[in-house]
Amino acid sequence: MDKPLPFEDKGTRMSSNSTTSDFVAELVRAVNQIHRLKPSDRKELISRGVVNIRDLRLTLDESGAATPMASRALEEADALIAEMDDTPDELVAAAFMVLCNEINTLLKVCETASATKERKREQ
Repeated sequence: MDKPLPFEDKGTRMSSNSTTSDFVAELVRAVNQIHRLKPSDRKELISRGVVNIRDLRLTLDESGAATPMASRALEEADALIAEMDDTPDELVAAAFMVLCNEINTLLKVCETASATKERKREQ
């Protein structure tokens, strides 16, 4: 029996890398259970993913780290949310995976930037 998706973390600001990683895991579970998600849950996950990515980019920008170019798919998130009722499961699942990839990429950049700063402090 499939485990229900946890939607208890409805906050828009991700507070830590572990919380962000938990959200990525939630997106992956959502991909595997896409047929069970209501359009409102799908919209919420896309919105949370976009906010999460914006927060990570802001963190990188504020720290002076080089920020990778954003995925074109992020530019289309609003259109996807607006048309969610008519969007096939496969397209929503692909959008979730794009969000996962973008978040993971930004997390790696954050970790690298943090490690670089730490090494500079130690010198």
